[in-house]
Order: sequence, then C-alpha cells, then structure tokens
Amino acid sequence: MLRNRRLPRVFALLALVVFVAAGCRVQIETKIDVGINGKGTITQGIGFDDAALKRVGDPAQALRADDLVQAGWEVDAASKEGDLTWIRVHQSFETPEEGTALLAQLSGPDGPYRDMLISRSDGFLSTSVKVTGQIDTTAGLQMFGDQQLATALGGDASGGLLAKIEAEEKAPPASMVDLNLVVNAGSSTKTYNASFTDTDTQLVKVSSSRGKLLQILETLFVLALVGLTATVIGLRYRKRRLRTRRLMHSRGRRW
Repeated sequence: MLRNRRLPRVFALLALVVFVAAGCRVQIETKIDVGINGKGTITQGIGFDDAALKRVGDPAQALRADDLVQAGWEVDAASKEGDLTWIRVHQSFETPEEGTALLAQLSGPDGPYRDMLISRSDGFLSTSVKVTGQIDTTAGLQMFGDQQLATALGGDASGGLLAKIEAEEKAPPASMVDLNLVVNAGSSTKTYNASFTDTDTQLVKVSSSRGKLLQILETLFVLALVGLTATVIGLRYRKRRLRTRRLMHSRGRRW
C-alpha cells in the first residue's frame, strides 16, 4: 500500500541537488512502467557528470535517502553509466490509482508533471492500459522551489545560486539540466525529452491494449471439450446400464 507522509516531495529533494550541481551536466529521468494488469513501478533518477558529482558529494545523502525510505521509496545504489553517475529511487504500485498518487507525490502540483493519470480498462473483448498527462517545464528551474525549500535557502528557491551560476557560466543553468520521461505501458514505449528552457508544454499519451478473442476462443474450446467428454461418459454409462438390464432380463426369462 502506498505510504503518504508529510515529507518533501521527490522533486523538491532533487532541487537541492540540482541547485548545487548547476553549472555542470545534470540529467533527470523519470520512468513509468505499468503492465496490462495495472501494476507497475515508478522510478526517479538523477545523473551527474564527474564535475557535478564532485560538487554534490554523496548523492544519496544529498537526496535525503532516509526520508525517501520513510515515504516508501527504495533507494538504489549509485551506478556509473557512460559518463554519468546515476542514483535512482523507485516504488511499486498495485493499482492504477496507486500509480497516479505516486506521480502526484513525485512532482507535486507545481512540478513538471501535470495531470498525470494511469488508467486501465477491462472490456469484454480487450484490456487496455493508458498513461496520460502533460510535461510543463516552462517555469524553468524555479518550479522546483516550494515554501519549505525557499525558506531553507533564504527566501529564494535557489538561494540566489541560479543567478550566480548564470553570471559565472554566461549561460542559464536551466540549459544545463535535461529532463526525460520514459513511459512503458503494456507493450508500448515512448520517451519524452524536455528542457527547462522550453516555452511550450508536451502532451503525454501512451496506451496499449491486448485482445481477449484468443482467450475467449480457448475458454470456449475447453468448455466444449469438457461438455463433449461429459456427453461421451454419459452415453457410455447409459449404454452399460442398458446392457446390464438386458442381461438381467434375459436371465430372468431363462429361470
């Protein structure tokens, strides 16, 4: 069951790391895996290049791993993939409703994922699963800040760090952070790439369905086979009873 506690949302925790590592290469990736049965896993990851990792230090500690564990997330060990070091957290869900609640907990109302919904339809001829929503990064990195985070950083969601980095790097920090959303819904997969310099939103829609016709035919075949078997057994039993009656009747006439 999804545990919902009053802890900083995952993206707010990522913000602390992003603001520290800004000016280096940082990649944020969210992965939604949902099967045709409506069960699945949400995985949130952040990748650092060597310069960013050096600035951040221990990424698990920076992400407050203990708080995430209390909220029901599992923290994976850091892994080196190409030129990035990744740390990921994940949490499984048993129903589409739980998955939708996890996405809301992940992003919050002001995060990059808006109106994200995992749904499942189980009809007579087919079963389908769908992930819909919107990616909105038009607010830039400032969207990461909430009141709690802003207070902790001196009234600004970045504590003035973004302006300082922009002045030093001669480029907006938002251009140095990429956001990827990977959705695996049933047999369908789609990847969405976004930047915190985007001026437009992206619609998310991934769906997959599985027909039940073969399953229905298999069920009908099994039922027909069971019915045929029962009929054959019944006919044999009836034939045996008739033979027994005739035999008893024949013996009776002899006596």
